[in-house]
Amino acid sequence: MVSFGDITGFVVQAVSEPVTLGWVVFGVLLLLVILFSIKHFLDIAVDMWKIPLAIIIDALDLLAYNNPYLDIASAIGAFVLFWVFAKRGHHMSKLFAILAAAEALVGVWLFPQFAFITNLLPLSTILMFILVWSD
Repeated sequence: MVSFGDITGFVVQAVSEPVTLGWVVFGVLLLLVILFSIKHFLDIAVDMWKIPLAIIIDALDLLAYNNPYLDIASAIGAFVLFWVFAKRGHHMSKLFAILAAAEALVGVWLFPQFAFITNLLPLSTILMFILVWSD
């Protein structure tokens, strides 16, 4: 088993050796990788606030099993969420707006025999995850 003194001795020995160009290049590359990873994480974190709105829309769609007017509310909400709040100029957001609104309306208004399937599908949340991660 390795003791704390062995680890400290190894670190002291590694730090006291002269720094070569290879270690400097390795350190700069490691710093760049860390900075780009943080940038990617923060780009995703900036858009994560939209996911609870998509969950609320899916909850409205789930509650629309007994009240068909909640289907209309969830269709309008999904359309607004993806068309307005999604990335400006993003071509997938327009397509996802139409898909999410159509899925909400399929429930009771268009094909009532499939209402139990489409009301359980959290399509708005899934599509919002795709938009957030496709950045």
